[in-house]
Amino acid sequence: MKFIYILEMMVQTIDGIVNEPIGVFTSEEDADKWMKECQDTFKSDTVIFSILPQELDAKPPLLEMTQTVHDSSVGHQLLELYNKDVFEQMIESDGSFSYQLKPKYQNCLEKYIARRIDRGK
Repeated sequence: MKFIYILEMMVQTIDGIVNEPIGVFTSEEDADKWMKECQDTFKSDTVIFSILPQELDAKPPLLEMTQTVHDSSVGHQLLELYNKDVFEQMIESDGSFSYQLKPKYQNCLEKYIARRIDRGK
């Protein structure tokens, strides 16, 4: 894995925070050296410097985080349960769809819910 290190300046303004990359380095040591020089030069409570390591040619971390959130979402979990044949899809008389837990899973779920209710959770 090859990384680059992005030196970023964040400035607090009336409207919010402005982020600006101000340097890109091949070593964390170089990025840290320049960050310290910037901190010595720009002494202000409204300016912060940080180093962002970024793996070259890798999937952007934002997409990784989004996938993680998606994978743990309720909708995704319900779809996985449907794909595992836990629910039956039904068409109502008005043409809408509803989903019903299959009988072999109802008892287990009822016991689980009853335990949670008994504990007040």
